[in-house]
Amino acid sequence: RDLSVFGDEDPIDVLDRVEKYAKKGAYVQRYKGLGEMNPEQLWETTMCPENRRLLQVKIENAESASDTFTLFMGDEVEPRRQYIQNHAKDVKHLDV
Repeated sequence: RDLSVFGDEDPIDVLDRVEKYAKKGAYVQRYKGLGEMNPEQLWETTMCPENRRLLQVKIENAESASDTFTLFMGDEVEPRRQYIQNHAKDVKHLDV
């Protein structure tokens, strides 16, 4: 049986559901990109009109969004390291 989780759900509720599901011997699988999925998984989770959810993304502040992406995904390590050190105490759930 599959357990689907959507990004707009309360993170605490999601963690509770996943923990209950995992205690029954379930396996949690995440994908970093679509290329990691086999065709059946891609159809079931992403392409099938009955299962998928399409949401329009609106960027309120494109410059701020770009700066954030550059910070987290960019080539410069030092600003990212500094951000992590400054905000580590704010982390509630860490998935390593």
